[in-house]
Amino acid sequence: MKVLALAAVLLLIAVACGGDGGKTVTGTVVEAVDRNIVEIELLRVRDRSGRVWEFTTEGNVGINAAHLRQHQVLGDGVVVKYEAKGGRLIATEVRDLPAPGS
Repeated sequence: MKVLALAAVLLLIAVACGGDGGKTVTGTVVEAVDRNIVEIELLRVRDRSGRVWEFTTEGNVGINAAHLRQHQVLGDGVVVKYEAKGGRLIATEVRDLPAPGS
């Protein structure tokens, strides 16, 4: 079962990193600040190596800060698709990382 879960995570990473040249980070939420009810002003994510990534957004990214704060409390992972602009990391899409075995 663990091998299947690991394979699913690796497949998710491979799919997320390929194709359109978008960059992704997978990790746990450190902080999420809302701009309004549907948009995120600031998102900090810690990857598996311990690096903390800081993102801003330029609109709706498919998930709100309240949901991300729930991830922060529970330790659930997220996948952030982003692009670099003017020295900042702009999240373009944020989605739940599927739980192992789901």
